[in-house]
Amino acid sequence: MSSTPLGVSAGSAWQPITMPFSIQDIIDNVSLRTRLLTGAEGALRTLRWAHVCELSDPSEWFGEGDLLMTTGIGIPPDAEQQRAYVTRLSEAKVAGMMIGENMQAPEDISGLRDQASLLGFPVLITHYSVPFSAVTKAILDARQQNEDQRRRAVVRLYESARIGLRHLGLDGLLLRLSADVMADLYLFDTHTLGPWEEGLAPLPGQWREVLSSRVRLTYDLTRCNTGESEALVMALPALPQCAILATGGQLLDYGILHHIASVLAIELERLQSEHERMLRLGSELVDDLLNNRLTERAASERLEQLDCPPGTAHLVLARLEHEAPNNWQLELSRQSLKLLVRQSGDELVILLTNPAACQPLQAALGCCMGVSAVLGTGLRVQEALREARLALAHSTPTRQIVEYGSALDEAFWLPGDLEQANRMYRRVIGSLVDYDVQNGSQLIHTLRVFLEQNRSWQKSSQILNVHKQTLIYRVHRIEEITGRSLDDTEGVVEFWIALRSMDIAAESQP
Repeated sequence: MSSTPLGVSAGSAWQPITMPFSIQDIIDNVSLRTRLLTGAEGALRTLRWAHVCELSDPSEWFGEGDLLMTTGIGIPPDAEQQRAYVTRLSEAKVAGMMIGENMQAPEDISGLRDQASLLGFPVLITHYSVPFSAVTKAILDARQQNEDQRRRAVVRLYESARIGLRHLGLDGLLLRLSADVMADLYLFDTHTLGPWEEGLAPLPGQWREVLSSRVRLTYDLTRCNTGESEALVMALPALPQCAILATGGQLLDYGILHHIASVLAIELERLQSEHERMLRLGSELVDDLLNNRLTERAASERLEQLDCPPGTAHLVLARLEHEAPNNWQLELSRQSLKLLVRQSGDELVILLTNPAACQPLQAALGCCMGVSAVLGTGLRVQEALREARLALAHSTPTRQIVEYGSALDEAFWLPGDLEQANRMYRRVIGSLVDYDVQNGSQLIHTLRVFLEQNRSWQKSSQILNVHKQTLIYRVHRIEEITGRSLDDTEGVVEFWIALRSMDIAAESQP
């Protein structure tokens, strides 16, 4: 039974990837008639190129991955000089050296052989009948084959991009791209190091640890190493907060990774464009529903078309705080949530079908939210908004998502509707509110600060930036105007409930 790489169809042009050409490949090639004299540890070193050099110090002209081919003219006869000769080659990261058999090398090369063995530096002996050009051609053919595979990989990448336009999804596209280059690919947030979108594979622990020590990832290629494996990291074009990490595979280099990043950037831009279109349609519909521009039938039909049927939809009200992300649209697009949103000032009016989605929604926005009862009908949006406002008014830093049905569970002493809230606060501090309006004073604010600071004269004075005697005078005026005392428990409780009721009445105003 044949097998196909994950994400690649059986009819694709994928072919097995050839390993890089190494010294061992020369040894295994019978036609090259070459044997290993010493340095077996380096037999798997990758060969970049091979060249003939008869100079006394070839290390000046050779570098990493190069194979030195020599008739032996440049090899010194002295054992110590032979050791130095090999040491210089090893330090230059030359892949190895090939000596023509029965040519012009010294009869005794024991110094060279011993030092090469000590350094793990491969030394090859090639039969006299084999021209060095045959070795060079073998390396050139291998490089050409590798380049052909890279070109085919690039073709596969853009074929995957074309398929991605058929709504393959970001996770499906990433799997195809991984198969195209036979490598592991991870798309992640450079700030949190978490998956860029829900459903994508997270970074392995070893790479999270390496990347967490980096101050900032840039557009440029970054190489990361754990000591055992290497990875390439690149931020996507025009989206530096999103980066791709690629590891494994034999085709990966800057060029291939650039193609991968470009394909992913195109897909993300397509998804963002689609998300913005849906946000616009959703915002227009919510605005129409809030202003009663639609009939019940038209409202229900449009909600159904946007995957938000009124029979299961809830209205969620979120007030963006200072800590909330500026680009909340991008944060929502990464959650893959089906919802309709309209922004009005610092408020987001959201329609969604699954209340469980409030958890990731709240995590993305970082603010408190109130959730209405089930919408039921398209024309109940205004009432649902009032329910969501009341629920939001009952939210706290420790209870950031409040559903209308359970809004009073943890604060049963608070009013349950707008009319009750208005009645409760007007009965206790209504006269104080009127006094502030008529005289331009701040007695309500003074009362709130005084109670929040547990009636501490010193702390309250500091927050209000007034002298203690001024605060004492204000508190006496509050007691005179309301006819209640801040020295007994009953008066404190009444004042506190009245202030919370005033907040709920204000929150519940459309």
